[in-house]
Amino acid sequence: MTHRAHTLQVTLRLGAIVCAAGLLAVACKSSGSTSTNASASGSCSSSPPGGTLGGDCNTRTPSLKVTGAGANSIQPFYERAFYYYNQANKGVSVDYSPVGSSVGITNVQQNTVQFGQSEIPMPSPATGTAGTILQVPVDLGGVALSYNIPGVDTGLKLDGPTLGGIYTGAITQWDDPAIAALNTGVKLPHLAIVAVHRADSSGPGYDLDQYLIATAGTAWTSKAGAKATTRWPVANIGVGQQLNTGVASYIQQTQGAIGYVEYAFAQKSKFNNVALKNASGSFVAPTLDSIKAAGAQATNLSAANFNIVDGPGAGTYPLANFSWALLYQRQASTDVGIVLGKLFDWVTTTGQQQANPLGYAPMPDNAVSLAHTTLLTLQTASGQPLFG
Repeated sequence: MTHRAHTLQVTLRLGAIVCAAGLLAVACKSSGSTSTNASASGSCSSSPPGGTLGGDCNTRTPSLKVTGAGANSIQPFYERAFYYYNQANKGVSVDYSPVGSSVGITNVQQNTVQFGQSEIPMPSPATGTAGTILQVPVDLGGVALSYNIPGVDTGLKLDGPTLGGIYTGAITQWDDPAIAALNTGVKLPHLAIVAVHRADSSGPGYDLDQYLIATAGTAWTSKAGAKATTRWPVANIGVGQQLNTGVASYIQQTQGAIGYVEYAFAQKSKFNNVALKNASGSFVAPTLDSIKAAGAQATNLSAANFNIVDGPGAGTYPLANFSWALLYQRQASTDVGIVLGKLFDWVTTTGQQQANPLGYAPMPDNAVSLAHTTLLTLQTASGQPLFG
């Protein structure tokens, strides 16, 4: 599929007529310039050039279109969040291409888009052709192990060693004794297992690899290595598909298939999902509550300390993750910097209202705080702070 075929566009209506504050339908009249930065009271413009970051001020910005590319997993959330931001701030639209995390990182490093997106943060120090890259948490999601097994609609349980055996080719039939031992009372068919993995670099693959390293032992690490990678490490077993959309489509069409997809895609496809054994010994399926419980473990979250895979707690889903927006700290265009700062501050606050219906959990307060403090470090081309 082409880059353009993946592109999501939120229609831009040019012309400064009104500006809406948040989703509250509070409007302020524009003077006709391309900037709607200041409110009638002036409270949003107390600290030039970007004014105040937060609250209703997040929808009072210059009018322009910004471009981004990256993780496919965040596509459903971004599509809805960017639509509602455009409804609240008619002068701004976002052209986002969900082409995968690795492409998003490359594009932002080469400065061909105004922001990138990755499920796995870049190693520190994060830099590109235009200098230091900021990494902002923007959503909390989970990686579902979705399956298509006739007659097994709910209740399938797997642990690390068994799942590792499936993805190394050691376990090839759904009625294998190792699977049956975990699923007493479940009638498993004698059906070939089709293990589906991502053919492209991916955050969900990194998280699953990390889980298997932690739980499946040397049976996994002897074949996959002991360090998690965004490239699926046992690509000669099973079937590779591009992006979450490709994996989801293959599972839907193939009896016996199992594959990993962002929970939002699994929910949209109405898939059956594995209850995966977590660090506390409980078998937990992906739900909003179990993903939220995983996010609550991220008490010291940062771009260098982002791992919440296989965290503690009986109700914690062991394959959860944050997704990260990537943007240059020093912005060549002041207007672009103002829009990016206020857009992503809105996404991580008001925009989180769009998370639950799509299968994402709203970010915990500490992640929201990290996003805000990171965005406050945005600078103009000369190195001056954009926001107060």
